[in-house]
Amino acid sequence: MAHFCFADLPIELVHIVVIYAAQPTFDQDERYDRISPYSSALNLCLVSKIFRRAALPELLHTILLPKSRNVTAFVQALLIQEAYKKANSAFQCNYASRVRKMWIGPPDDNFTPASERSHAISLLTPVMFAAPSLALSWKSVDLLIECLEHAWKSRPATPVNEEHSRPPWKTQTLSLTVGNPIHRTKWNSLTDTPQGSAFLASICRLSSITYVYRDYTSPQPLISSQDYRLPDWMKTAPLASFKSLQIVTLPYPRTQAPVSVSGLSNRGVDMHMELLAFPATVLKAQNGIPNTIDAFTGTETISSPGEEAIRSDGTHLRLSLSKLRWYSGLGYGWEKIWVCML
Repeated sequence: MAHFCFADLPIELVHIVVIYAAQPTFDQDERYDRISPYSSALNLCLVSKIFRRAALPELLHTILLPKSRNVTAFVQALLIQEAYKKANSAFQCNYASRVRKMWIGPPDDNFTPASERSHAISLLTPVMFAAPSLALSWKSVDLLIECLEHAWKSRPATPVNEEHSRPPWKTQTLSLTVGNPIHRTKWNSLTDTPQGSAFLASICRLSSITYVYRDYTSPQPLISSQDYRLPDWMKTAPLASFKSLQIVTLPYPRTQAPVSVSGLSNRGVDMHMELLAFPATVLKAQNGIPNTIDAFTGTETISSPGEEAIRSDGTHLRLSLSKLRWYSGLGYGWEKIWVCML
């Protein structure tokens, strides 16, 4: 029997295989903290320089930093890249040119020594704001404020032939995720500064986890037959500052009772997700922000995976094509929903 040798393949085919193998397994059943979706890409980066150059863009496309230790490790990676650049090393890589989506969980206040924090912020800022889609835990808002201040101070001068300078970020979609929502005083730290107000005004799409925890142990109809409750923070947020906002997107787990509460927390439960999207004008109605969005009933009801329904007012509902392993505790399910659906 002839033996297969990977080295005998054309270099172009090897490149395609490496890129495919490096793609993160975000749709995996296992929790990300147990089996990293980046494991294949990281292993490929250790094979050779050629493999690393092929795999690294796949690894950097979507960056998940759910824990403080992940934020710290990422900053360390940026410091290493800075050293590579100074040494003109073959290992240098411009992270900012590769990042498209970024999730930042609650960082520890001491994720970097105080004496090095300013430098760490200067390295993190261009990468964070290179991502068109940015997801932040509520505790990460302080980090956002720091990075906005640095970006604003470091922005280039406005060209003579332009009336307004372009914002020093590419962020268009903002997702607010786990933790307790910030209070009005923290919102003021954004709205009362030129960089903060400019950032909010540039956001086109806004999404948020919904924290819709229902009584899974008692008989309940499918979530699609119930009204969609909006997150409470929308009642107090300065939504008028989101001047470019067009679409609001909210995910809701779809389940049918009974479901094991312990299973939701520990083992996870496979379930479809409903993605509700509606025009931002819904939040700017004269009678105020509604508490709920009416359920899709009758001919609007969706039941098949991948099915969609659209109302005349632009409200849109889509059922995920496949089930996701959902964990209700500690935000594990929300990371997967964000990376796979938002």
